[in-house]
Amino acid sequence: MASVIFYPDKEKNGESLLLLSFTFNHQRLRLSTGLHFPVDDWDQQSQKAKPAKDYIEENKRLRETVNFFLDKHDELFPKGIKLSKVEVKRKSDEIVEAYRVFTGRRKAREIENISFISFIPVFRTRYKNKVSNSYNIQFQSLQNHLEDFQKKKGFMVDFDTIGKDFYIKFTDYLKEIGLKPNTIGAFIGKIKRLMNEANEDKLTANQDYKKRDFKIIHVDVDTIYLNENEIKALYEMNIESPSKRKARDIFVLNCYTGLRHSDWSKVSSECIHEGNLYIRTQKTDEPVIIPIKPLVMEILQRYGTLQIPINNKFNDSLRWIGEKAAEQKIGTGNPKKWLQIRTHTARRSFATNAYLAGIPMRDIMQITGHRTTESFLKYIRVTKLETAMKLKDHPFFS
Repeated sequence: MASVIFYPDKEKNGESLLLLSFTFNHQRLRLSTGLHFPVDDWDQQSQKAKPAKDYIEENKRLRETVNFFLDKHDELFPKGIKLSKVEVKRKSDEIVEAYRVFTGRRKAREIENISFISFIPVFRTRYKNKVSNSYNIQFQSLQNHLEDFQKKKGFMVDFDTIGKDFYIKFTDYLKEIGLKPNTIGAFIGKIKRLMNEANEDKLTANQDYKKRDFKIIHVDVDTIYLNENEIKALYEMNIESPSKRKARDIFVLNCYTGLRHSDWSKVSSECIHEGNLYIRTQKTDEPVIIPIKPLVMEILQRYGTLQIPINNKFNDSLRWIGEKAAEQKIGTGNPKKWLQIRTHTARRSFATNAYLAGIPMRDIMQITGHRTTESFLKYIRVTKLETAMKLKDHPFFS
């Protein structure tokens, strides 16, 4: 349990410098807030300067300081991950350096002896309010993988070692632990982003990451989608388990919203007005308006507020549901298709079915959040035959 306590230093000329104690992971940091208060104006119990109306900005700064330390702790010490004493000490040093940047006593590019890995939390703090939270968290995942790679493979990761040898060994390591090519490619892209930023900050002059061998891996994935008949067959399939039946219903619901899994929990009957679902998406932080089918309201009325498990757990339920659908051979076509359904299948099914139904691409993209028609067309799954069937009733072919 991490905690921040403020306390005054020795009185000098009627005022005291306010210090802080940050306790976490059996460690304690004692630092200065840089703020001075008359001794009688500091209330230790409420952790505020009083009267409050005279210290609005100072008390606001103290609240921001508490949030900084607690956020930094959550960032560097994810739940469930055990760290050695050496790692805890190193991360505590990172907190101190980041606090100096936070208070304006030091610029990020002036931090001495900063490593590539310790630069990641600095980068995350810098862009915390400029990128989506989900994108920011992906850099924490990269940091965890780099730390594990460094420990298990004995390869020192730093600005000067980010080159061809690192690239080969790190990508091989990520393959060993079971990551897919596109996930590996995404991590390489983030390493390039960090190196660009570090070069701008003059923390390194290494340019090896720009060479052709240091490429971002990308593999086109033939991800499936469910057509309207398959969605209906899945919805009508008998499932005895209440929890699995609810997972199926939520999945079907989102085959008609086109939302990312991160936004599924935001869907509720309170968000629906005059037949439209109003929602602000997490990734783009933009408002989206989605016309809804009666089936969506039917499912919402059945369950009320939707408690959505994390992506991995929900996918486990979908694997179970897919296996059952394959066994019963529901719908038409290849029954093995059901074994591939995942949370993302719902969103892809929405986009593909809407496109095949003749809805203009620009209108669908307003819901899915795709920026270009090129990216949208790569996203949907439409065969040449389906395209021909879609076009055959067009006046041009009459």
